[in-house]
Amino acid sequence: MAPHRDNAADAAPPSDVPAPAAPPPGEWAWDARRVAQLGILTAGRFCLNGVLRLVYPFAPAFARGLGVPLPTIYGLISLRNFTGLFSPLLAPLAERFGRRAAMAVSLAIFSATVLLVAAAPSVWTLGLALVTVGAVKVIYDPAMQSYLGDAVPYAQRGRALAVTEFGWSGAFLIGAPLTGWLITRYDWSTPFLWLGIGGISAAALLWRTLPAARRHDHGSVSIAYTWQMLRKHPVIWAAALYMLLPLVAQESLFIVYGDWMESTFGLSLTGLGLATTLIGLAEMTGEGTAGWSVDRFGKRPVVILAGLLTAAAFLLVPFSVGSLPTALAALVGVFFFFEIAVVGAIPLLTEIVPEARGAVMSMTFGAMAAGRTIGSIVGPFVWARAGVVGNSLVAATVMVLAVLVLARWLREGREVSP
Repeated sequence: MAPHRDNAADAAPPSDVPAPAAPPPGEWAWDARRVAQLGILTAGRFCLNGVLRLVYPFAPAFARGLGVPLPTIYGLISLRNFTGLFSPLLAPLAERFGRRAAMAVSLAIFSATVLLVAAAPSVWTLGLALVTVGAVKVIYDPAMQSYLGDAVPYAQRGRALAVTEFGWSGAFLIGAPLTGWLITRYDWSTPFLWLGIGGISAAALLWRTLPAARRHDHGSVSIAYTWQMLRKHPVIWAAALYMLLPLVAQESLFIVYGDWMESTFGLSLTGLGLATTLIGLAEMTGEGTAGWSVDRFGKRPVVILAGLLTAAAFLLVPFSVGSLPTALAALVGVFFFFEIAVVGAIPLLTEIVPEARGAVMSMTFGAMAAGRTIGSIVGPFVWARAGVVGNSLVAATVMVLAVLVLARWLREGREVSP
């Protein structure tokens, strides 16, 4: 997010933008250096998302290992999600101190708390690690996506952002089976050791590989500036609402995923990890499809279609409880289309108000955290009273509302008054 300037002609280049390279105007070179940078950014996201996501399928195992009721783990998840609501306060730190520094320090703090879980496993250290992940993720992700928003032309941005989204799906595709194996062979806290080592390694590589941050010359980004952009561009509220609603939908079903799989199909930890791998594969395929399709066919039409198909897939879940393969097939459909609806929307959101890109992304990440918080509270409540049927109906309804918000108010580079 570049700071507000009254004279656009005097504007300095956006923070952390790499030096101009050889490709023609409007093109972005997919050379070895760029690919390495994307790989490191993705590795950092993988470690953050590993802790963020693996608590869902293995929540019953964590509860057993700690000797606490399962609702205690759900409470820690809700607390972690609540921390993400501070994104509008925390995300501007990347603009003030530089995106490279913010991302590297975020990963270092993350690694310290995660390694503490491995060294002294308890419900308190687990809670501290989850809350820390919730805080640093809303610094790391907006900084990374704003960096790519500045560096990559809009026509190619979908592909670049989709690459970094593999750090999300990879947490399931790779992390889930390894976590199941590590917990079975050792104990519940062992995966945190390896995620901590990976996080500090990614921080060091990121610091050495990304261009040095350049301080803004015309003032610094502040909460007051973010609020000014929100008043000037009400469409940012619509963008935040769009990102909130799909996360409510997904979280309300997925928070009870581990309990549902264990209680309905009797899966072991290894089996649960392998089943979750299929979800990770569906997500990775969805991310790749999003990166290819939104640049080719247009961001809005692809995202709208994917959102409607996600709602339809949610409605199919209750009909799949008769067998494990059918249930997994329904979940694969949910997560495939969901990833397109969310990942495909990110490049669209980076362009709705280009001069306030950082404000847009920090608000949307705060909204996503709010969505997870709401979903993590609603999900167990509905699960206890209506089972998977109730969770699926809630998720489908909320997803349709999200599509309506996007179709009505969100356009590339052109505001529609809410």
